[in-house]
Amino acid sequence: MNSTFDLLIKNLETSHKDRLLWFQKNKNEEFNGWLPSYDEDKLLATKAKGIYKPKELKYALSIRMTKDGPYEDKIENKEENKVFTIKYFQENKNIRERDTEYTNLGLKKCMIDNVPIGIIKQLEKKPNSKYQVIGTGIIKKWENGYYHINVFDAQGEIG
Repeated sequence: MNSTFDLLIKNLETSHKDRLLWFQKNKNEEFNGWLPSYDEDKLLATKAKGIYKPKELKYALSIRMTKDGPYEDKIENKEENKVFTIKYFQENKNIRERDTEYTNLGLKKCMIDNVPIGIIKQLEKKPNSKYQVIGTGIIKKWENGYYHINVFDAQGEIG
């Protein structure tokens, strides 16, 4: 039987689907330095921005939580219903500019169309940077500048 994650990615472009499967397969893995490239010309995330929206995709692909970054991103574990949630702040605090950022538009499209995103978290800063793949998640809502993301478990389900 297919998981919720599998059902949500089944109609995506192959390149997008394969990269999301990489995030799901590498859930909880840690990488020294930076993430590997998916292949020669397909990145999984970018160092330039916290939200990675590849130009060839309709949707954002991944988000990166930065240690001591400019935004107050949060990971919440709600034991009572076993939902692992991330509050991820949008790009750009300026209200007049935030809705024109292509990265925010890519995440909004993921939220509207129920397309999962890959999630990574910086564990250590330079010079010995280290990142952890949190896995994949689905954006449930946007509120007060934060995207609320439910994280899939290893079986591709939420809660």
